[in-house]
Amino acid sequence: MTAGQPQSSMRSVERAFDVLEVLERSDKPLRLSEIARQAALSPATTLRLLGVLQRRGFVTAQQQSYHLGPATLAAAHGYLVSDRVSRAAAPVLQELAATTGLTTTLHIRSGLERIVIARVDGSDPLRYQLPIGRRLPLHLGAGKVLAATMPEEELHTLLSTIGDLGTVAGTPVTEQDLRAELALIRDRGYHFSVNERVIGSSGISAPVPRPGGESTASVSVSGPAERHSESEMLAWVPELLRAAAALGHV
Repeated sequence: MTAGQPQSSMRSVERAFDVLEVLERSDKPLRLSEIARQAALSPATTLRLLGVLQRRGFVTAQQQSYHLGPATLAAAHGYLVSDRVSRAAAPVLQELAATTGLTTTLHIRSGLERIVIARVDGSDPLRYQLPIGRRLPLHLGAGKVLAATMPEEELHTLLSTIGDLGTVAGTPVTEQDLRAELALIRDRGYHFSVNERVIGSSGISAPVPRPGGESTASVSVSGPAERHSESEMLAWVPELLRAAAALGHV
């Protein structure tokens, strides 16, 4: 084995994950040229990687287009059954949804984003469905309680990658505004949001506490904004914090 082979193998692994991430973020099958463009790879390299991933079941090809294969679902199942917080989430979220009547959600931070790991609809569900596995931003809604505990270097990287920090409702937000809000979240331990990521939705969220201060999981309750005022939502903060603390002790 030559000195360059380990480094070359590592690049191939990283490129394979780049290809998988492109397919994961797409809501429809993609052609080879589109995958290569989004992954910043040559078509020849992309085709070779797709072939390996297809043989392993992580990619499926149909009519000259590609999408994720069934092996990705098995990998997700392996995470859900092996992660302690994910295993403990269902009864905690169910109790919280039954108590508040709101939709309860568990998010896990992944890099500079968060992923929906579990969700339980309450008696007053949201008008939209939030699919399990969906990637969501850290600078809006429930993501802020995770951004609030990020080390400064990672927070700086996050902010440098976001072009517009404003809300979906069109409210402008500067970096100074966001940093001040994250400091407030750190102080009080929760975040209330309305019309931040989804129009017509309000919610409260709290980080799942971990030793050392940095949280990689958060719990939230949310519902239609027109039927749940800020004062009503804030009245559920103690229940939310109890649920987050329960998951923090697993």
